[in-house]
Amino acid sequence: MSNQVPQSLEETEIFQNNSNLVDFFNTACRRHKDGIAFESYDVGMSYSQLSDRANHLASWFSKNANVGDKVAVMMPNMMAYPVIVYGALKAGMTVVNINPLYTKRELEHVLKDSGARILLCWEGAGHVAASADLASVDKVVLTTIGDLLGFKGKIINFVAKRIKKLVPKFSLANTLAFSGVIQEGSKDAFTDIDLPIEHMAFLQYTGGTTGVSKGAVLTHRNIMANVAQCCYACDPKLMEIVDNEQKIGICPLPLYHIFALTAHNFYLFYYGAKNVLITNPRDLKTFVSILQKNKFHFISAVNTLFESLLNNEDFKKLDFSNLVTALAGGMAALPSTAEKWQSVTKSVMMQAYGLTETSPLVSAVSYEESTFSGSIGKSALFTEVEIRDDNDQLLSTGEAGELCVRGPQVMQGYWKTKDSGVDENGWFKTGDIATIDESGNIFIVDRKKDMIIVSGFNVYPNEVEAVVAEHPAVMECGCIGVENEKSEEAVKVFAVLYEGQSLTAEELITFCREKLTAYKVPKHVEFIEELPKTNVGKVLRRELKNLN
Repeated sequence: MSNQVPQSLEETEIFQNNSNLVDFFNTACRRHKDGIAFESYDVGMSYSQLSDRANHLASWFSKNANVGDKVAVMMPNMMAYPVIVYGALKAGMTVVNINPLYTKRELEHVLKDSGARILLCWEGAGHVAASADLASVDKVVLTTIGDLLGFKGKIINFVAKRIKKLVPKFSLANTLAFSGVIQEGSKDAFTDIDLPIEHMAFLQYTGGTTGVSKGAVLTHRNIMANVAQCCYACDPKLMEIVDNEQKIGICPLPLYHIFALTAHNFYLFYYGAKNVLITNPRDLKTFVSILQKNKFHFISAVNTLFESLLNNEDFKKLDFSNLVTALAGGMAALPSTAEKWQSVTKSVMMQAYGLTETSPLVSAVSYEESTFSGSIGKSALFTEVEIRDDNDQLLSTGEAGELCVRGPQVMQGYWKTKDSGVDENGWFKTGDIATIDESGNIFIVDRKKDMIIVSGFNVYPNEVEAVVAEHPAVMECGCIGVENEKSEEAVKVFAVLYEGQSLTAEELITFCREKLTAYKVPKHVEFIEELPKTNVGKVLRRELKNLN
């Protein structure tokens, strides 16, 4: 790929060679046909195998649904996932990703709101599907972790069901097995459909960390634009194949989340990398054992997962000589974590920023940076950013206000809502408070809705959390605002300590007084065993409020 910056999106290699995501997929499979596209439990699937299986599934989809229909996908990282996504896209369908840890209520909301006609569900979430109202769904296809893994898959399924008890009992009538669906689809050849680039590729629901989950409409063009933007944001070494050596990407974040979906399933995939899927990153022993077998070039994670790895002694002993990029996103990366990462791996943690509504990349720190700055970098290629106040007025350099974004990766709008989320000029308000310095570097201050007002002063939880995390006894923490006896807000911190460490609330408050202005210092401290988090690892501050 040329290092010359293109003048338009159409000049990028992605757009010159592909008219939609189906072309995109076919191009990658043709170029890298003998390489391993995805690996799960040490079993690889080549690009050519993935192409064949996606065609088989597309053939089945075309006989059981129509172009434009929604297909819901509810599963963790497993070999079936990329086959399903690319098979659905080839059939002209829209993919609706669903967290496999969703409750009955959450699943019903997404199914009803999206109108999904087909549900492909991991059997470990089958009990939730069985309890839900599936009136809008015509067919349910059950998948297993061992699907497409050969004989080893049978062993994995036995362990998952019988030993680890990951598959609760359930009864769901008229379900189909994924393996049978693939077999059925293989009976007829599939011919690709000519799809416009503005066709809806994903109806990607927001995490719902602050309320009801909304569907962001993302087109083939949105995703392709973001992949092109990733090409110019990330180190070019990730896109080079030297002496037939495949780059290796470690994917511990769920592919149903927009961060991993674009970074791994599209960006790294297109350039011939082997994506190693981690089904359960919380099982650190298994996770690290997989890392030991792969001298990886790329890893993406959220701060809490990076922190967990850094606290693992076996992880510290790994060979990091191939590591090119450690991409932190999804939540603010703490300076203390970044410093430890650089000390252990001798590589700089690269912080990026994005949202479901922006496919997701908005900005990223330059891969040429030698130290962690706390910035989320400069805006991506062909992306405009502005900082505005509550009256929608532009703010000056260095002033904190809401970050607004415009670019080809911005969604078409929210599905079935009066408020599309995008104004008539194409601007999207992120809900994040940020500043921009004279060099164009963006710094996220905090979520607008999470801001705490203490005696008229703004307190941002991210800043307090970063200070608390510096204490050597604190493993992780979360900060919220709570009402005091005067019906005013006060700062409260929930902290999780390292095993074997002891700390009092007063000691932690004293520590904070040395580093924070008085009104930012926590008034309340509570020590807990574990922070409530999303499946991606984001701290759920709303759940902390419930704990309070």
